[in-house]
Amino acid sequence: MTQPPNYPGDNQGGYPQNPQDPQPGGYPQGGYPQQPPQQPGYGQQGGDFPPPAGGFPPPAGGFPPPQDPGYGQGGQGFPPPPPQGGFPPPPPGGFGGPQYGGGQQPFNIGDAFSWAWNKFTKNALALIVAVLVYTLVLGAILGLGYLLLGSIILGSSSVDAEGFTEISTGGSIGAVVGFAVLLLVTAIVGCIIQASFYSGLLDIADGKPVDIGSFFKPRNTAQVALAAVLIGVVTAILSLIPFLGSILSIVVGFLTMFAIPTIVDRGLPAIDGIKQGFATVQRDLGSSILTYVIAFLIGAVGVCLCAVGLLIAGPIAALLVVYAYRRLSGGQVAPLTP
Repeated sequence: MTQPPNYPGDNQGGYPQNPQDPQPGGYPQGGYPQQPPQQPGYGQQGGDFPPPAGGFPPPAGGFPPPQDPGYGQGGQGFPPPPPQGGFPPPPPGGFGGPQYGGGQQPFNIGDAFSWAWNKFTKNALALIVAVLVYTLVLGAILGLGYLLLGSIILGSSSVDAEGFTEISTGGSIGAVVGFAVLLLVTAIVGCIIQASFYSGLLDIADGKPVDIGSFFKPRNTAQVALAAVLIGVVTAILSLIPFLGSILSIVVGFLTMFAIPTIVDRGLPAIDGIKQGFATVQRDLGSSILTYVIAFLIGAVGVCLCAVGLLIAGPIAALLVVYAYRRLSGGQVAPLTP
């Protein structure tokens, strides 16, 4: 009998004759084990081979092979299929920059204090040196300013016959002007210090390595100064109200405690930063109050321990505020440093 002609692409038992031919689906030889013969009715993917014995043509439309419920599980011998295209790869590990708009993050005051203490201990040298330099600079400005004021007053004063000290009109005006200049210079330097200090603290919150120089790189200083002036003016006016002035000043400090970190972190104008800081407080009033009280108590303990205590208490309280700001505003903070 004459044998039927063998066509170059006929499959014998469902396997290709030449092992060097590409596997169905375009997967390289050796990447997946050879599969058993496919059941009639399923076409081979790829289109490089004619239909297997039986004469059934491959289905039109390029449908992929059916998925086996047990595919890739033990006992089958098939590895899982490669991921389909169209999806980006997962992001690499590590902590990125601040992200906002994802909703309020979980906040716990115990976690906040633990984070602040952890970051302080891991960056203690840079934080303590920075606060020490800030203190010395402000102390030098105030000391020199009061020394000059004293010289003006003494130079324009005289003692009358009855032993009373009199200050001339020119001396009085000079003292007032000198005191105003001293306040202005102190305020400007204080704003630069705030912008610089929060810049370094926010770098810590971003997981960036910091050194002493990180706390001497102010951001958005002009807007920080404007916000500080606006908050200071409102506080000063409210403090003039009898009986309620002190309480209202504390309330203003509480409602604006996130304003400076917001302006430094996001580069916002002063008014927008104050609004965003106020909105952050409103998101979780209870957690904000707790943060304000704990930060105040930490600072009070530092004052009781004199200047040395403030070198430790000041950075911890500020880190606590930064943690609360980031969490309550929907941002991220770097994980604890082991």
